[in-house]
Parts: sequence; structure tokens; C-alpha cells
Amino acid sequence: HTGSRTPRSHAPLSPQLHSDLDRGEGWVKYVLTGEGAGTVFVIDERTGNVHVTKTLDREEKAQYTLLAQALDQASNRPLEPPSEFIIKVQDINDNPPVFPHGPYHATVPEMSNVGECTSVIQVTAQDADDPSYGNSAKLVYVVLEGLPFFSVDPQTGVVRTAIPNMDREAQTELLVVIQAKDMGGHAGGLSGSVTVTVTLSDVNDNPPKFPQSKRPPVPPPGPVGPICCSCTNTPAPPPQP
Repeated sequence: HTGSRTPRSHAPLSPQLHSDLDRGEGWVKYVLTGEGAGTVFVIDERTGNVHVTKTLDREEKAQYTLLAQALDQASNRPLEPPSEFIIKVQDINDNPPVFPHGPYHATVPEMSNVGECTSVIQVTAQDADDPSYGNSAKLVYVVLEGLPFFSVDPQTGVVRTAIPNMDREAQTELLVVIQAKDMGGHAGGLSGSVTVTVTLSDVNDNPPKFPQSKRPPVPPPGPVGPICCSCTNTPAPPPQP
């Protein structure tokens, strides 16, 4: 019979293999073959204890299939058929979330409606940890920079406008930083972040205006004063003969 336990990454491994024929008299020898035998895993041929010789990383290899067999110490004759057993590497939270497609760029019309009506972009993080074990790969999204202009759905990563009347004429581009946190956002988790550059596109929100005239100002009329004139009496020339 063989016994094994599931090890955690970076932890010692000591399952024990045991044959019913072993009465503790020292004439049974245990051998190990299969994936990682002699390199990753070694066996104490007298006791059947299995030890790991290096750090295990579930993201590199999640499980190992091995064969154990009890032999006669003197003749190396098999005492029973080989027994197959599997060592599974249990996950720990050792991988932070990453955004493989970032940084992001998006465009949204200025003066857009708030919330559900105006979705800007969806950001997506990935976590290499095992999603089926604990919360190591359970992600939530939060806004690190970009408040109060934008919000993010904590479950889906959809970024939306959060205030109305964002004016392109005042600011054409805004920077948003979104963080993904594993462990469901609880303390002790790992995180990663990504930037989203949001450009406000122009809408027809400014009426035409006539420029002011630059003609010099006309002075106001002054008071009317006395008018002076002079007359000269010039005699007419005599008629020609």
C-alpha cells in the first residue's frame, strides 16, 4: 500500500510508502520511479518516506505521477506489483494579477451621461494561481487614479464615466489607473495596476460668436458754440467795350 499527502509549494514533503509485507525486519526495500523520481523526489529505501529536494511551483507543474514498489532487500525481487500514486502541488498565492493587454487607450464623447449609459472600456487582469483553490485568483477592480471622473465595476473591470459635463475645451485627455487585487480584495493579497488614457472627443456644444469690432471709438458730440464768419465785398469788373 502507498500513502501520500498533497504538499504545499515551498513546503517539505514526507508521504510514506508502506507494504503489508513489511514487518519492520529490514528486509524490504522501497524504490521510486516516474516523474521527478531521483531529482525532485527521493525515497528512503528503508522506511519508504518520500522527500522533496527542491521548491515546487504549481504554475510550472501541477502534479507528478510516480510508481512505488517494494523489493526484497537481498535479491531485489519484487514483493508486489508497482503502485501508482500522484503528488499534487497545492497552490499558494504567489502570483500577482497582471494586465496582458495594457496600457489601454479609449475615447469618450465630452458631456457624456453618467454610469450605465456611458461605458468607456473594459480592462481585464489575469492571475496564474489556481482559481479552483481558495481566493488566490479571485480578482476585484478599484480605481487608484481618475476619481471622481471615472468608476470601475469591481467584478467585470468595466470603466464608466462618473460625473457629467466633462468638457473637452477645458481638458482633452484624462489618465485613469485601475488596480486588480486578488484574494477577493482582502488584506494580504497581491495586486497589479494598469493605466487607461481617456481622450474626450468633441461634440457640438459651443454656439458661434461674432468677434468684437476693433474700430476706434467715436467721441461723443460736444456743445454747439457760436459760428463766426467774415464776408468780403469785391466789386465786379467793368464791362468790356
